[in-house]
Amino acid sequence: MIGRLVVAAVACCLSGAQAARAEDAPSQLCPGSAAAMAGQTTLRNAVKAAYPNVPERKADPDDLEPQPCIHPYQASTFGGVVVLFTFSQIPGEDCHGCGAKISADFLRRDKDRLVPVARHREFAESGSWGSLTAIKPVRIGPDDGIVVEGGGTFQGETFGTLQVFIFRDGRAQAISPENGIIATQSNCDAVEPGNACTDITGSWKLDSAGRMAVTYRGKRAGRTVPPFTVTYERHGDALEVISGKPLSF
Repeated sequence: MIGRLVVAAVACCLSGAQAARAEDAPSQLCPGSAAAMAGQTTLRNAVKAAYPNVPERKADPDDLEPQPCIHPYQASTFGGVVVLFTFSQIPGEDCHGCGAKISADFLRRDKDRLVPVARHREFAESGSWGSLTAIKPVRIGPDDGIVVEGGGTFQGETFGTLQVFIFRDGRAQAISPENGIIATQSNCDAVEPGNACTDITGSWKLDSAGRMAVTYRGKRAGRTVPPFTVTYERHGDALEVISGKPLSF
């Protein structure tokens, strides 16, 4: 479990407070952070514990190159540990080709409070315009982890990706292929009207043993293709294809 892994790491190395400060973070919450946490008690408590007394920066429409800040995105519970996911910018306000820079704070439950244990700054980047689609908690064999769904549209070509991470010793470790797994692919906005295009959408399932199946449906070059599945299996610290042919960029 993530709780045992994180607590063991702290016992060997640093106290909880020291571990959380081991990686520097921006000194201010992003504008709009309070609104983003409204009605989300766990998220609000996690931010308060991980970033005590950190103020929210005032919005400045004249600031064309704002400094990195902390945007609270999601707090997920794994047993006795809460993992806080933050971005280094306001979602939707970064450049077109800029993904969301994701950081993770690991917090241990201690009765009615959360205690910082470790921090992994900007362990991944996904999506575009500084935003992504979703972060979904999963269990992968003996480890807790997440699947990050991202993607974007560039020059009329749209793609969606999956990145899979496990949590180990207060860190998020990628186990999916280097560039992620393509979940969706479409060039229909890039071709002239009336011309054939490709538009394929995938849905995924991940079982507790670490086997991930991505099933695709759609059309290729204007022709409907039968549904097909690409299956990945966890071998050590990597997801490897065991059947099917993955989509390529």
